[in-house]
Amino acid sequence: MKEVSIKILLAVFVSAFFVACTATGESVDGDDELESLSSVESSGAKAGSIYDAVEESGLYTTRDSVAAYLCKFDTLPANYVGKNEGKKLYESETGKAFEKWNFNPWTTLGKMIGGDNFDNYASNPDNYHAALPEGDYHEADVDYSGANRGTKRLVYQPDCVIYYTADHYETFTKLDIR
Repeated sequence: MKEVSIKILLAVFVSAFFVACTATGESVDGDDELESLSSVESSGAKAGSIYDAVEESGLYTTRDSVAAYLCKFDTLPANYVGKNEGKKLYESETGKAFEKWNFNPWTTLGKMIGGDNFDNYASNPDNYHAALPEGDYHEADVDYSGANRGTKRLVYQPDCVIYYTADHYETFTKLDIR
């Protein structure tokens, strides 16, 4: 009976510790690179207040905070790297050859993937991507929640033109950040 109580108490403590660490943006393993997530990330604040709250030195990963950062500073936060840099980081950090994005770059490397060109196939109706208005776009991953990069992306242009896709480019929603 006493052993069961200790196990339950230990499980409650570990759960509380995990919730406390993730709510503040700290990693459970103590990795300092992951500690500086702003409270903006988990505040549930409205888009306008997120825009006001994002800071140039902040590290952001959610749809609304990254979109607000793009609008405010016209660039991605410092925790973003392009796909090629992400692959090189993976190989140098893990000692393994990169094969595919079957890992979560944020938890594995402390980086999000973004900044690469997005091929907008508006002129090709046979493409599986939903068409955006013509123009040059870049893409950025957001809201990692699983063991890999997932399907959620921002597709953006300068001057706060930002679209969100939760289904890997099948559909897009234009975001109004300001």
